[in-house]
Amino acid sequence: MLLVYVSKKSSRCDYIFDLIFKKEFAIEYFVTTDITAFGEHSKEKINYADFKINNEFFIKASSFLFETDIRRQDIKVLHKNGIPVLFPNENDDSGFDIFSAVFYLISRYEEYLPFTPDQFGRFKAQESLAFKNNFLHLPIVDIWINNFKIALQNKFPSLQIKSSSFNAILTYDIDVAYKYRGRNFVRTTGAILKDILSLKIKNIGERMNALRKDQKDPWDVYADLASTILRNNLKSIFFFLLADKSRHDRNLNYKKSAMKELVADVVMFSEIGIHPSFYSSVFPEKIIIEKKRLEKLSGKKITKSRQHYLKFILPDTYNSLLAAGITEDYSMGFSQMPGFRAGTCKPFYFYDLKNEKATELKVFPITFMESTLNISSGPDEAFQKMILLLEEVKKVNGTFISLWHNHTISETHEYQEWRNVHEKMIQKLVESLR
Repeated sequence: MLLVYVSKKSSRCDYIFDLIFKKEFAIEYFVTTDITAFGEHSKEKINYADFKINNEFFIKASSFLFETDIRRQDIKVLHKNGIPVLFPNENDDSGFDIFSAVFYLISRYEEYLPFTPDQFGRFKAQESLAFKNNFLHLPIVDIWINNFKIALQNKFPSLQIKSSSFNAILTYDIDVAYKYRGRNFVRTTGAILKDILSLKIKNIGERMNALRKDQKDPWDVYADLASTILRNNLKSIFFFLLADKSRHDRNLNYKKSAMKELVADVVMFSEIGIHPSFYSSVFPEKIIIEKKRLEKLSGKKITKSRQHYLKFILPDTYNSLLAAGITEDYSMGFSQMPGFRAGTCKPFYFYDLKNEKATELKVFPITFMESTLNISSGPDEAFQKMILLLEEVKKVNGTFISLWHNHTISETHEYQEWRNVHEKMIQKLVESLR
C-alpha cells in the first residue's frame, strides 16, 4: 500500500492521484494528512508538501492543486534531462511538481481562460502552452508518468507497478456518406446543371451511373474498409453526422434509405458513434436529437461521440454529452495541426474545472486528423509525420487514434494519393500491433 501525505486534501489531488496511481499504475494507495502516521509508515510513501520529512519520495507541492478558482497561471517551462517540464522544483526527488503539471494539461486549464478563438469559436493550437513551447508533438504527460514510475521503482524496488500496452483505434467521420447517392431530386438536378455549365461532362456520367447503381459511388469506401478491418482484426469507430441541414452540416438526410442501409452495414463490422453537428456546442439539445436518430437507424444504444469540426466548449459541451448519455468522447485534438492537445495519448476521465469535480466522461485523445496534414503537407511528408507520431505513442504504450473522412480515402482522382497514405498507415499499424 502506497501512502501519500498532503497537508490538506483537494478534489484536484484526488483526481490526479487516481489517474496516476489507480488507472496508470494499478496500485493501491492511501492519502493522509496525519504527519505523525506518515512519519511512522515504514513502507512505500510519497510526501506531497512543501517540506521533506524523512526517507520518503519527496515532491515539493505548489499551491495549484489546492486552489478552487480558475485564474491565469504563471507557468514556467524548463527542461530537465532534455524534457520540458512545468512547475519546476529544486531539491526534491522529481525536479518538478508532476501532479500539478499533469493536471494543468489534462484538465485543459488554459481553455477555461480568456483566449482568441478561430473563425469557428474553437481554441487554437497556436494558443496552447504546448505549441508555444514546442512540445505539442510529444505525449508529454505520458513521458512524465513513465519517468515517475521508474524513479518510484528505483526508490522502492518492491513496489509492483503494471505496464500498459500499445493499441490503436481507426476512426472515421462520415460527414457526407456518398458523393452522389442519397440526394433528393432538387439537389441532384441542380448538381447536374452545375456540371453542364462547368463542362464537367465526366461528372454527369459518373453521377448517373452511381444513382442507377451501375457503378459504385466514388465515396463508397465501406466494403473496402470492412475487409481491411476484419482481416487485420483492428478496432474501429465510425461517427455519423445526422444533423439538420445547415451551412456547416451537409450530410445526407438521415431518413434516406441510403443512410439506413449504410448504418446497418457498418454495425456489422465496426463500432459506431454520433458526430454531433456544428451547432450542437451552442444548442446542446441537438446532441440528444441526433443521437436518437442514430439509435433508431442502428438499433443500438449510442455512447460514443465526436464533435463535428472538433468544435466544443469546456466544460459545457462535455457536460451536455454526459446529459445525453454519452460516456466516451473522441474530440480531443486540434483541427489546425496534429499532436497531443491534452498532453496525453491515453484515455482519461474529464475533470470539470468549473464545478471542481471528476466526471464519468472518458476522453479518447486523437493523434491526428488527416485534414490537418493534407493542408500543409504533401502525401509523402504527411505519412512521415504520421509515423513519427506513431512512434511517440508506441514509446509510452499509448493509444494511436487516427481520424479520416470517407471521401479522403476514396478512389477519386484528387484523393488517390491520400488513399495510398491511408493504406500505408494501416500496414504500419498492423506491424506495430504484432
